[in-house]
Amino acid sequence: MHLRSRTILLAEATFSPHTGWMAQQVRNVLWECEDLAIRPRFLLHDRDKCFCGDFDAVLRSAGVAPLKTPYHAPNASPFIERWGRGLREECLNHLILFGLKSLRRAVGFYRCHFNEFRPHQGLANCVPQAVRTGEPAPEPVRGLIGTVHCEESLGGLLKSYRRAA
Repeated sequence: MHLRSRTILLAEATFSPHTGWMAQQVRNVLWECEDLAIRPRFLLHDRDKCFCGDFDAVLRSAGVAPLKTPYHAPNASPFIERWGRGLREECLNHLILFGLKSLRRAVGFYRCHFNEFRPHQGLANCVPQAVRTGEPAPEPVRGLIGTVHCEESLGGLLKSYRRAA
């Protein structure tokens, strides 16, 4: 998660991660950062054995300092912990998933919803995409709202609302 804009950046999932695979995934995330014009200075991660050797070398070669969370300290990364909780409670707990393909699809929809449609109070009710691109905050609505359209994804689990133009 890019903290300033709250943009979620995801690597692929696998049942058997290893250090080489993790190094490739961090390369993929760094390329995505370049595409989104995000310049990370630090990458905070836990102390899993997959996050060593090649993983840290790839980060350092890109000018990103790897930071490890303290032992038994989930509050060291509260924003991503809260995102993971929301993913579970709002999305994954309501679905029956059949393997990695369906997991990737569900998480991809939730990520898109979070980054592009869901306003955040900590970002002045902007969506992360608008903060990242520098769009102005929405004006408060006074008077009648008018017609509101609801857009659904994941079979109605995720909903976003917008006013008609």
